[in-house]
Amino acid sequence: MSKDTVSPSIGSQSQPQTLTLEEVAAHFEHWRRKKKKGERIPDQLWSEAIALVEAYGLSQVTRRLRLSGRDLNKRRGVPGSGRRRARRAEAPARFVALTPEVVVQAQRRQSTAGCLELIRPDGLRLRIAPGEGVDARAVLERFLEVG
Repeated sequence: MSKDTVSPSIGSQSQPQTLTLEEVAAHFEHWRRKKKKGERIPDQLWSEAIALVEAYGLSQVTRRLRLSGRDLNKRRGVPGSGRRRARRAEAPARFVALTPEVVVQAQRRQSTAGCLELIRPDGLRLRIAPGEGVDARAVLERFLEVG
């Protein structure tokens, strides 16, 4: 049986027949009118829908038959079709030990483009920007002690 032929769900099953998108849509509409609440789409209708994808394309078939593209692809055995798209791989967060010496060193570089923000598990935040007149070591020690 070629991909464009399928046995019709109505009538004789011994003779494969080429079905059009409109014919399969009529089969789905007939089933939808007669089905009971919660009844799953029969395998025969899935087979008819799958057979149409080659000729009509996934988008046109799913739109006309009112099917989920993900569900149809799952039935077709398309790899990755039951999963959501994988999120872009991000580098895992790494622990960086910040000692008062590191903070003081960063301030000495006179960087004007950045700042350092620390957030404790209890939500308290400390933002240190490069500047004069602040004893960063004392502020950082106090920040780490409290809690």
